[in-house]
Amino acid sequence: MKHPDVTIISDDDDFPSEMQKSVVSIRKQASNAQAQPCCGYKLHFPQGQQAHTSYPFALHTAFLLTWDYSRRHDGFFLVSYFCTGVAGRDGRCERCDDLCNNKYLQNIMARFTNGIHENATLVYHGISGLIKIVHRKTKAVDLLRLRCCNDLKKLIGKEGAIDVHKQLLMAMSSQRIPCVDQVLRIGFHHGTGIQTMLELIKKAAEGSYHPKGFDEKEDLQALLFLHLGGARVADIAHRIFGMPAVTTIRRHTIIPQILPSPSFPTSHEIECNIATTFKPVCDILKTSLQKILHAVIMFDEISVESCPCWDDKSNKILGVCHEHGQDTSLEFTSEEDLQLLWEELQSGKIHLAHKVRVDARGALPINGLT
Repeated sequence: MKHPDVTIISDDDDFPSEMQKSVVSIRKQASNAQAQPCCGYKLHFPQGQQAHTSYPFALHTAFLLTWDYSRRHDGFFLVSYFCTGVAGRDGRCERCDDLCNNKYLQNIMARFTNGIHENATLVYHGISGLIKIVHRKTKAVDLLRLRCCNDLKKLIGKEGAIDVHKQLLMAMSSQRIPCVDQVLRIGFHHGTGIQTMLELIKKAAEGSYHPKGFDEKEDLQALLFLHLGGARVADIAHRIFGMPAVTTIRRHTIIPQILPSPSFPTSHEIECNIATTFKPVCDILKTSLQKILHAVIMFDEISVESCPCWDDKSNKILGVCHEHGQDTSLEFTSEEDLQLLWEELQSGKIHLAHKVRVDARGALPINGLT
């Protein structure tokens, strides 16, 4: 700065007759101490955090914050809009030093120190907080996408199962399937899937599958056909209605079976038949509360149709009289046995029986007598 020259006029006793002008240059000496510039308010972050990722830069777009930010080699600084530029005792001006009392800055420091609420607006987060939110959202989206994919697979599977159930109902309602209840019962008993059960029902409708499971009611119905109409009627019911076959009825019947004698009865056959026929009577006598006086047994003969028949249990030909049955082989092994039996019947060597002997038994209690 250029200083102006100053002119001094004085009176001198030595020179009374003459006034002299003396020009003296007075310059202000510059001070050796220069003023320090204000560096701003230094913002400190917790250990492990950096200003680049922790400071919420986007907050300047949402609120009118009265400072600027800068990153230097020695830290992260905030400079007030009203900074005087001259540092005070603490290395910053009064305006910048007063930023520590700003409520917005205090909230910013509390958030990156103590953490930000997960429901806070995104502008309050720093870059690291935004990265965490992106990772969490991405994980949630992947989880929901995987769950949605699993749900879609389940729905597709259930839709396929519903279609199979519809096909099953259509097959059951559109076709006359014999013993469809038996097919379903056997399938459920074996744990068969709906697809396999549908195939079994289709095979049953085509006649290529015949279920073998029967309950007690069906066995008794088939037994009634056998007793009322004979083996032929029972076989017809088996073919038409899918009821148990004659051999199945005889195998599962609860009625005691009498051993037939193709020729003269043997001692073994007589013993078995006696034990079989008298066992129900003995059971009645044991369980009856009435006192039995005596029992009655009666024998009689009835006429039957003269016709040979084959017994599947003993594999013998029945219907030949006992007197001549011992003279020929009654065991059925081949077609030649039947041809030989027919020839002997034609020749009169043997003949068919036309009568059978039957017996009836009864117990007479004391209070039943008059």
